[in-house]
Amino acid sequence: MKSSILCFGEMLWDIFPDGAVPGGAPMNVAISLKKLGSDVFILSSCGKDKHGENLLEYLRENGLSSQFIQQNNYPTGLVNVHLSEQKDASYEIVFPSAWDYIEQVKTLPEFNVLVYGSLSCRNKTSFETLTGLLDTRALKVFDVNFRPPFVDQDSVEQLLRKSDLVKMNHEELFQLSAWNGFDSTDLELAADLVFKNYSLKLLCVTRGAEGAFLKTADEKFYQNGFVVDTTDTVGAGDAFLAGFIHQYMDDKPLNDALKFACQLGAWVASQKGANPPFLKENIEKLSERIIN
Repeated sequence: MKSSILCFGEMLWDIFPDGAVPGGAPMNVAISLKKLGSDVFILSSCGKDKHGENLLEYLRENGLSSQFIQQNNYPTGLVNVHLSEQKDASYEIVFPSAWDYIEQVKTLPEFNVLVYGSLSCRNKTSFETLTGLLDTRALKVFDVNFRPPFVDQDSVEQLLRKSDLVKMNHEELFQLSAWNGFDSTDLELAADLVFKNYSLKLLCVTRGAEGAFLKTADEKFYQNGFVVDTTDTVGAGDAFLAGFIHQYMDDKPLNDALKFACQLGAWVASQKGANPPFLKENIEKLSERIIN
């Protein structure tokens, strides 16, 4: 049976020094999944303003339905993006935003994968809507996305305990292990602790240019990164997650899924913004540029 995927959470505009581009991790993941051929829809909210109308149009341009995008009287989400000399991004996320007020929906299409992140926990309305969705039998995919000051240990841990597949970066892994009294930067030991403490089925840790690490109950995999000229890292982790979900739900071997996810993330890091076109030939060429 083909997977039907629901992405829940923020949709917004990333404001770069040279202009605005659409963003928000759940929307980025949904768009990437759509490009890969998945059946996907998004539950979110935008404002009744020009930014909101432009976001809805952007979704439609990318083949996604706006049927479950609510509009309310809060402003459409904006994020001020600051790039370091190494092109790494830091974020200043405006509060409140329309996506903080995603209301519960009585009738949603059936879905067997639910993708959500920790940023949508920052306000009670959206968080309660999300927790209502977690009682489903769908595969629950949690994208840990720490954006200080919007990091609440209680809500993050609540989501972790409900999740099946969890993706985070290495800094987030060490923060989680520190919450559990383990103050070390040993990747495998920290991953073991987080995996066991929250009863996960799959834990995926992205490591920036160095690639990624994947842990199951009885296996672990490392994937080296790929050499690219980085334009900006915005959306690279979202593309990585979409690539992994797509391959995983297609029953591909875990090491192949991890490699494809790293290639997709590297490709997006080499392009401007979170949602560049996926050029299959260019993505495949990256396999020749693995970091040894």
